[in-house]
Amino acid sequence: MPAPSFRPVLLLLLALVFTIGLTFATVELPYVIDDLLQRSVSTPSLDSHADSISRFKTELFIDHYHLRLIGYICFALTVLLIIIGFATRKSGLATVGALAFMLPVFAQFAGVMFFLAGLGLLNVLWLPILDISFDLQRLGLVIRAPYDLLMWGFHKAGYNGYWPIVIFFIGGGLLVFFIGTFAWLSARTQKQGVADSWVYRFSRHPQYLGWIMWSYGMFLLLMQQRYPKRSWGIDASLPWLLSTMIIIGVAMIEELRMRRRYGDSYDLFRRSRPFLFPLPRIVRKMFALPLRLFYRKDLPERKREVAVVLTVYTALLIGASALFYTGGWTEVKGWVTSSEQRTEQMTDLATRIVEHPNWRAKYYYAERLAAYGDPAVDHFIAFLDNDQEEVRALAARYLGEIPSERAIPALTAALDDTSPNVRGRVVKSLAQIGSRQATEPMMRLLDDPEEWVRREAARSLAELGVEGIADRLIAGLNEPSGWARIAYADALGILGTEKALPALIDRLNDEQPLVRRSVVVALMKIGSTDAFDALQRATLDEDWEVRVYAAEALRRLRSEAAP
Repeated sequence: MPAPSFRPVLLLLLALVFTIGLTFATVELPYVIDDLLQRSVSTPSLDSHADSISRFKTELFIDHYHLRLIGYICFALTVLLIIIGFATRKSGLATVGALAFMLPVFAQFAGVMFFLAGLGLLNVLWLPILDISFDLQRLGLVIRAPYDLLMWGFHKAGYNGYWPIVIFFIGGGLLVFFIGTFAWLSARTQKQGVADSWVYRFSRHPQYLGWIMWSYGMFLLLMQQRYPKRSWGIDASLPWLLSTMIIIGVAMIEELRMRRRYGDSYDLFRRSRPFLFPLPRIVRKMFALPLRLFYRKDLPERKREVAVVLTVYTALLIGASALFYTGGWTEVKGWVTSSEQRTEQMTDLATRIVEHPNWRAKYYYAERLAAYGDPAVDHFIAFLDNDQEEVRALAARYLGEIPSERAIPALTAALDDTSPNVRGRVVKSLAQIGSRQATEPMMRLLDDPEEWVRREAARSLAELGVEGIADRLIAGLNEPSGWARIAYADALGILGTEKALPALIDRLNDEQPLVRRSVVVALMKIGSTDAFDALQRATLDEDWEVRVYAAEALRRLRSEAAP
């Protein structure tokens, strides 16, 4: 054993090594792993939720590599680890499960479009949840409340508080973890059963507190990542919330074990020190309320009591997220406000959309206005005649997301808008509404001078199942632009006409891999056995993505042909 004078220095260095290791493993290492995965693991080069074709290709990729099965197994094993850890009081197992649940937070380091690319592959663990809805990951957004409150305070003082807040949580978390580790090591070397000095005077679990603070700072830091698109981005709030609640549960279970081991001495320590950090007496009583209601005590003494407390608070936090952060509050306000008040609120939003000079703000207000649903349709219809192109484009977009046949006449008239951006969005919205009343004027856009508009018209008319456009779409496979050929191949797949088989099979020789990928998917959607030989040849294509889609197409054709 080193001489006593050197012992604190060695323990200090050991705690520093632990802290530096944590910092590297969770800040720099994710970038290294993400870069390695992106260079070594091939994933589709698409925005996985941009449109129906992209979603279909994403499913093909997941099915081909059995990622759904892998994800479900990993999710089940993680839940099992947590259950076993709590049931057997093996806190290490529950901690591993908590860290696994938090993996999607680190997936946010992947700055790519495809949600399973690079470090985004960690999202596989959450496929059982994502399969229900990607929006479920937002059910932890209540964790933003401390951040929003601090940002509000900085804003009142005239400052942007983002970076100070992030640095406080990350830096403060690492500092608390470092001090807590040093204090714990010191207690162990001095043969103390219960570490109760220094930082332990202010927190019974400083290491867990440091981890929670640090990981919260990382969550806030990754909110500012700049992505090419956001449709694929998976919110990491629910994983962070569940992981943190499990960590808190692990701390509670450890306290039960320490109480059995050290008896009244630890019970006295537990009652005289804050759980994570000092809180006012009234706040402590509020946190103890569920336990008092169910068991008439302030601190849990059994595993089932820990389970009840965690379940109640997790449910409350998820409910608060649904109510205040994911639109539920808007619905509640709709129940309690009069129609006159709602009309006034919508009019105010409509005015802001028109008058605000910043297009991002216009988008934000348009999204809030659209949340009112059908009553907002009239406002968006009026916007189609606005002088500002941005306002007309927003109107065209949200009239498709609030499917109302009342908007069809106004949208049909807007097919002649001077802006190609507006025309393209209008034709897409008409397809979303699903009415075929405007198909004749939509057909005119197949000859639009802007290629993007022609592409949107082709896909939209195919989605409506308009007869008589197959020849136009087949002719489009010979367009000089690769993006145009992709759009017409996609449209033919959506239309599902066998008439297009010869032209599509011929396009399997296209010089652009992106075109060949869309052609293979179109052949799969048409589902004709006449394409079997062509798809067989496509499994030897030089592009890996073409090979994957071709293999999946053949598998599905064989499955459908089997008796």
